[in-house]
Amino acid sequence: MQKKFKKPYVCVIGGLNIDLQGSSDKPLVFNDSNPGEIAMSAGGVGRNIAENIAKLNIHSKILSYAGDDPLGDFVIDQSRASKVDMSLVKIHSELPTSQYLSMLDDNNDMLVSISDMRIIDEMSTQDIDHWDSVISESSLVVVDTNIPVKVIEYITEKYSNIPLFLDPVSFAKTSKVLALIGKFHTVKPNRLETELISGIKITDEASMLKAAKIIFEKGCRQIFITLGQEGVFYFDVKEYGLYVFEGANVKSANGAGDAFTAGVVYGHLKLSSIKETAQFASAASVIALRSKNTISEKLSEQSVNLLLKEEKL
Repeated sequence: MQKKFKKPYVCVIGGLNIDLQGSSDKPLVFNDSNPGEIAMSAGGVGRNIAENIAKLNIHSKILSYAGDDPLGDFVIDQSRASKVDMSLVKIHSELPTSQYLSMLDDNNDMLVSISDMRIIDEMSTQDIDHWDSVISESSLVVVDTNIPVKVIEYITEKYSNIPLFLDPVSFAKTSKVLALIGKFHTVKPNRLETELISGIKITDEASMLKAAKIIFEKGCRQIFITLGQEGVFYFDVKEYGLYVFEGANVKSANGAGDAFTAGVVYGHLKLSSIKETAQFASAASVIALRSKNTISEKLSEQSVNLLLKEEKL
């Protein structure tokens, strides 16, 4: 009998939530009601990365928590519609689905936000054991730092044979996993997070190289230092450099980092060098930057490759 081969896939272990965004038509007046718009969408760093990976034609599974509530149903349905495998999401009977509430002013700048992610703090090492057969057979695992540190540590100990990718998420959350950085195959810190991890003040390309080497010596095999409009500095044992994609035409910076991480995953699985990966991931993030939505409907394997071709003309 012919053996059936399973479709390769990527596991993302991290947060999912509902994004609620209020934007005012006019300058905000505090202590009063302001006319404007309120939008709701599926979000969360881990979930967003999983959706972007799916858009790049790679099967993705999200391992996370949702509440037993209408918002949980919404985020699961929206994610499934985007071809993310949601079958491993654990439904919590008591805590609500995570929510991220942000308020924008009339210039679309965020004034304040509130994050209710109590539910993801419930993730345990027992959950990882429950998901073991799926994690063990994945091509790689992406971890975001929204999940408890003890769970991240357990993942790095249990799955050291699988390429582990870390999205640091924020400066504060990076500080919680400093001792674990070297256990990840690939990391994608921004400038401030890189300075925290390496202890090096980044002022130029030479200091970036020095910082990347320190992170490499900790055990990481690939380092991508994201620099916003200044591009990305990439480093592995074979090559390093600074890559800048010109002409981003930014509409919204929300979600660019999640698209970049998905591009790095794509590059590891399908491209031959870290330079090609940096270029592909940068183009993916540019497509996100050109969209008002956190995840661009235009993101695809084909659209990224087309954008890269256009850039070289």
